[in-house]
Amino acid sequence: MLPARSSRESFPSIPLAERIQSILASKRLSVYRVSQQSAARYGRASRFFIPHNFYSDLRASSFMPSFHQIVAFSHISGYRLADWLAVFGFNVEDITRLQVLLPSKRTILIDTTLANKQDAIPWFRSRENATSPVEIAPLVQLLQRIGPRQISTISQFTDRGFLYAKVGSEDALAFPELVPGSIVRVDPKKNYAYLRDTKPPADRIFLIEHSKGLCCAAVRSLAADVIVAIGTTLSFAQIPLRVPEEVRILGMVDLEIRRLLKTELPTVPRDLARRWKPQVFLTDVKLGKILQRARTNLNLSLREAAAASRHISEMFGNPHYQMSASSLYDYELTGDSPRDFAKIVSLCAVYGLRLQLFLEAMGVANKDDPGEAIPDQLLPRQASSEISPEVPAEQIAPGFMEHLLEELTELPLFLRNSLDTLSNSAKISLDDFYWIGGKGRPLHPYLARGLLAIVNRRRKTAFHFPAKPLWQQPIYLILKRDGDYMAACCGAENGSLVVHPYGREFHPPIVFRNHQDAEVIGQIVAIGRRLP
Repeated sequence: MLPARSSRESFPSIPLAERIQSILASKRLSVYRVSQQSAARYGRASRFFIPHNFYSDLRASSFMPSFHQIVAFSHISGYRLADWLAVFGFNVEDITRLQVLLPSKRTILIDTTLANKQDAIPWFRSRENATSPVEIAPLVQLLQRIGPRQISTISQFTDRGFLYAKVGSEDALAFPELVPGSIVRVDPKKNYAYLRDTKPPADRIFLIEHSKGLCCAAVRSLAADVIVAIGTTLSFAQIPLRVPEEVRILGMVDLEIRRLLKTELPTVPRDLARRWKPQVFLTDVKLGKILQRARTNLNLSLREAAAASRHISEMFGNPHYQMSASSLYDYELTGDSPRDFAKIVSLCAVYGLRLQLFLEAMGVANKDDPGEAIPDQLLPRQASSEISPEVPAEQIAPGFMEHLLEELTELPLFLRNSLDTLSNSAKISLDDFYWIGGKGRPLHPYLARGLLAIVNRRRKTAFHFPAKPLWQQPIYLILKRDGDYMAACCGAENGSLVVHPYGREFHPPIVFRNHQDAEVIGQIVAIGRRLP
C-alpha cells in the first residue's frame, strides 16, 4: 500500500495554519496580501482566488484547498509548486511510483522528473580492496554506508538525459528480450539520425512513437525516411512508417530493469495484429484532447480508467483519488482540470502523463522560472547536519563505487521509492542487492550483461519447471562451499541441488549435495541488465 500523507499528519509538531503563516512571512506576505494579489491576478470568481478567511477554512477538519489555490500560493510567493503541495500533504513523486506499480496494457513513458533535488538519499563508498569484484558478490561486501547525500550534490550521476519507459502487455514487440512490465532506459541521442547513419546491428531495440502510441521494437529501414517496427516472436502487423510525419524514434534501449516475479504473458490485440493505417502526428495543446489521446493510445476504456483510479484510491486509503467514468468523460470533453490534486495524481498515473505536460495544458506551468525551494526549517527535510559533505572527485580513490557508477552511467533514483514493488518485499536493504556484472560464463542469458540483482532471501526452496519457457523460469542465487556464488535455474531433487544451465554456451547440468556442497541463498526477484 502506498502511504497517504495528509496535511494533518505531515508535520504534527506545528499546526498547518502556523506553518503557512511562517512560509508566507519569509516572503513578507500574509494571507490577506495573498488574497488581494490573487484577486488582482486571477479575479475573485476564479478557482485560483484565495479568500482572506483562508485560515478559518483551514481549521475545518474536512477542508483542503483546491489545486488551483495551491498554484496561486506558489505563483504569488515564488516558492516551488512541488514544495507547496508537500505543505498540504501531497508528494508529486507518487505519480512516478504509481506509473511503475500499476499494470499497463500499452507502453508508457515514466515521469522521472519529479524528484526533489533537496531530498537526501542514502549514500555509500567503496570498501577497501573492493575494486575488482568477482563475477557475483553481495553489495554489502563491496560498499559501506556513509550517510545521506542531497540529490543536488550527485547531479552528475542523475541528470544524463535518459528516458525511461515501461513495456505494456499488448505491445511487447521485443518479447522475449523485453517482457511486459520491464522498465527500460532509453538513450535519446541514438535516434533516427543514429539509426540512419550508423546502421546498428539488427538486434538493437528502439523506443518509437506513432499514432497508436509507444512501443519498444527492433527497427528496419525500408527506404529513405521509411522504417518498420519488427516483432520477431509475436504476430504483430508490420506497418511501414514515414519519419518524422508518422513515427518518431525517441532513442535506443540500453538498459532493462526486470521483475522476475509475477511475469505477465504478452498478448497481441486485434488492432495491432491487423494492418492499420498510420496517422500524421497532431500536436495537442488542449488538456481535454491530451487526455483523450493518451487514454486511447493506452487502449483504455473510460470504465477501465475509472477502475484504475479506484484501485489507487484503495491503495492510498483516500477516496479523493477516485474518479467516475462520467467525470473522466467530462475532463476529456471540456478540458477542465480536477479541483483536487489527488485526482490529478490519478490522471497522470493512469493515463501515463508527465505532470509538467498536464500543468502546461492547464496554463499554470512556467518552465523558465521553476521557483525557489521553501527553506528546510519551514519544510522539514533531512537535517543538514546529518547530510554527508560532498567530497571533491580528486580526493576519491578509485574503487567499486566508482566502477559501479561508471557502469550504470545514470542512477535511476525514481525507483528508490518503488524497490518494495520490484522486490515484492516490504523490507529491503543493501543486504538484498548483489553485483552480477563480473566477467564469467553466466548460466542464464539474462545474466550475460547483468549489473545488479535483488535477492529475496526468504525464498530458499528452489523449483525448476521443465514445461515453462526460459523467461518464466525462476533464477536462484547459490552459495557454494568454497564461498563463491552462482546464479542459475535450479531445483531440489532427492537431496541434491541440480543446476540447469541456460547459457549461450553448452553446460551440462551441475549436481551439488544440497546444504553440503552448496545451498540456495534466495531467489533473484529483479535484475538490472545492459542491452547490446
